[in-house]
Order: sequence, then structure tokens, then C-alpha cells
Amino acid sequence: MREFFTQLEEYLYYLVALGLIIGFIIVMIDGLVILINLYQSANFSEGAIKFLDKILVSLIFLEIFYTVIVAITEESAVKCIEPFILVAVTALVRRLLILSFEISHPTVFVVERMKFYLFEMALIGFLIILFILGIVLFRRSKR
Repeated sequence: MREFFTQLEEYLYYLVALGLIIGFIIVMIDGLVILINLYQSANFSEGAIKFLDKILVSLIFLEIFYTVIVAITEESAVKCIEPFILVAVTALVRRLLILSFEISHPTVFVVERMKFYLFEMALIGFLIILFILGIVLFRRSKR
């Protein structure tokens, strides 16, 4: 019975990996369409941010895919920690870029909203530093 569940888990990992590859391809095609239409766009900076957003989302797909592959090939779940932290850092950088674009291109300037954006940016920066510190400590502990 235990072997059945182990094999089932492995097949489900393969299914998740396939879904991640399909998602990655869809996001990259969407990013390519945005890149092709970038020069025809009325607002170049907004198009560039959308393209960068797609690239960062595709990186998130790749990091999760790598994590699934590590989970399939390795027995230790501890080795899956670093890719998850990298996914978190990539997602935080993506949010930081979107926030900086929203700050630099406001539709209406509201002081309260600006304070919220700046607080969120500071919090995201702090989290990025913490996650990078976690990666450094994790790599040192593996030695």
C-alpha cells in the first residue's frame, strides 16, 4: 500500500510539472505578444512593465518547476527550501516593480495612497532582505 501511494505521489508530481510547463509556455507567448506590440503601444513604459511582469511570472513558473523536479529526484524535502525562497523573492521583486510603476504614473495623486505604497515598498524590501539572508544561511548550513 505504501508503494502505491509513493508511486501516486510521483505521478502527481509529473502531472504538476507538465502543468507548470504548459503555464510557462502560455505566459511566454503572452509576453512575446506584448513585446511585439510594445512599439505600437501608446504608452511605452506601461507596455515595458507588462512585459517585465510576464518575464518575472515565467521565472516563478520555472522556479516552481525546478522545485517539483527536486522533489521528484531527491529524497530529502529540505533541498526544496531554496527554490521556494527564490520564488518568494521573485514574486516580491515583481510586486516591487509594479508598485514603483504605480507610484511613478499615478492617475490621481492621493497622499494617503502614496503613504500606503511607500509602506508596502519598505515592507517588501525588508522581506527581500530577510529571504536573501535565509538563502545565505541555508547555503552555509549545507557546507
